[in-house]
Amino acid sequence: MRTKSTYTNVPLAKTQICASLGIMSNRIVALEHPPILAAGPVYMDAELRPNRSLSENGFKIVMLSMAAMSFLAGLGFVSIGAWPVIGFFGLDILLIYLAFKLNFKSGAKERETIRVTASEIAISRTCYRGRVGWWRVSPSFARVQVEQQSDYEATVHLTAGGTRVPLATCLSPPERIAFADALKSALDRARAERYQTPALNESLRR
Repeated sequence: MRTKSTYTNVPLAKTQICASLGIMSNRIVALEHPPILAAGPVYMDAELRPNRSLSENGFKIVMLSMAAMSFLAGLGFVSIGAWPVIGFFGLDILLIYLAFKLNFKSGAKERETIRVTASEIAISRTCYRGRVGWWRVSPSFARVQVEQQSDYEATVHLTAGGTRVPLATCLSPPERIAFADALKSALDRARAERYQTPALNESLRR
């Protein structure tokens, strides 16, 4: 059964107060502006983009092939006197071209970044319209949640204090699981630096 990805955020006013005081909430909080990146070792600095299987050269080949087939088909109609039909073939090619270009343009804007340090996890997401959202949370409270419904469907969330944010939505299910494993490893190393206690570090490795 397909699960719907949802998440809630604390009010922005509380977020701004915490940020101004240097306090990290135990929940995932939304920001109005990009967070100031913390200094120190970076355990993950990933940028995720949607996969575009058709390259620019591949797009040109597809369009030229379709244009050639439409032209030849149009010549057949012209030979029997149905010359207005060739205009509809040209219109089809134009609409397909515009659809591809719109898809390429939206994909160029869409991206997701995850940065993990000992002091915070900073997340940003840019949608296909160009709007950007930012979130931050302490590694101390964050957990990676993987929901694998089948071999062909899996979701990844970052959870903390009853709030959660979906991650790696542009990746395939196997890629999401691999990303979740890498994020868990980065969180373990970030916590080990934040709390340099042998007993705690050993428990985090389990």
